[in-house]
Amino acid sequence: MRLSALVAGVALLAASCGYVGDPLPPALNIPQPVQDLRAQQIESALRVDFTLPQKTTENLDIADIAKVELRVGPQPAAGWNIDAWAAAAKPVAVEATKPGPADTSVDVREFAGREVVLALRTANVKGRASGWSNFVTVRVEPPVITPATFVADSAVNGAILTWEGYPGPVIVYRDGAVIGEGKAGQFADPRALLGKEYKYEIQARGDKAQGKRVGPQALTIVDRFPPSAPTGLNAVAGAGTVEVSWNPNPEGDVLGYIVRRAVGAGAFAEVANYLDAPAYTDRDVQRGVRYRYQVSALDLRKNQSATSQEVEITVP
Repeated sequence: MRLSALVAGVALLAASCGYVGDPLPPALNIPQPVQDLRAQQIESALRVDFTLPQKTTENLDIADIAKVELRVGPQPAAGWNIDAWAAAAKPVAVEATKPGPADTSVDVREFAGREVVLALRTANVKGRASGWSNFVTVRVEPPVITPATFVADSAVNGAILTWEGYPGPVIVYRDGAVIGEGKAGQFADPRALLGKEYKYEIQARGDKAQGKRVGPQALTIVDRFPPSAPTGLNAVAGAGTVEVSWNPNPEGDVLGYIVRRAVGAGAFAEVANYLDAPAYTDRDVQRGVRYRYQVSALDLRKNQSATSQEVEITVP
């Protein structure tokens, strides 16, 4: 009985002391490797994007990163060897120190026409480095140069962009989003709405390389484009009248029509306006007199079309 009581007392004493096991070694605080390294050639440089890690290999939070080591260089002639590549690759200074998205630019003119490999690793304040990121291979192409300027203007339907100096495909951005590609120096945007302001940018695109984005250029879509000239003008003499008719215009924003008349060889003068139908009855006519008629269309913004072909008639 005394032995069992003693054992129980020792156990109780151990429990009351809060024993939690052996002490843990200090954390190494090595950053996790970057996993989303990306590279895109812009003119004669590579734009490199990546996300700096938020955790260490021990899954602890990272507040600051002491060093970001980016390297770019060709594959070793003897075949892939990470140590040989790293020793010969060009080091690139990266200023980012906070976890999260980051980017930098690398001049690669010295590697023109060759394939290069890029990788990145980080280190903590004690110099302990992470593993290498994913490796990215890029073939350095001749630089693609976006035209320095372009013109954005309103069109009959929407907007039109024009430029000179690059005949290849050009990516077009509207308000920061890609809306298509232009070719042969122009791009039409039929979805641009009347009265609304847009900001356009352009970027030349090669096979694998791209030029810089140029812009933005602001454009407010305005309608300064007149309707087409009316067609099919016809005149028929009646009992003391001349009936003039024509084909309705195809535009959806036609406000009305203007009729002009000339007596004999005289000048044309307006005799009717804002007609909402493609017809006019001229009752101010005299027998034996020759009359000539022309018609033009007017849209909602008072843009006036060219005149139609004239028609003439002599009242019997």
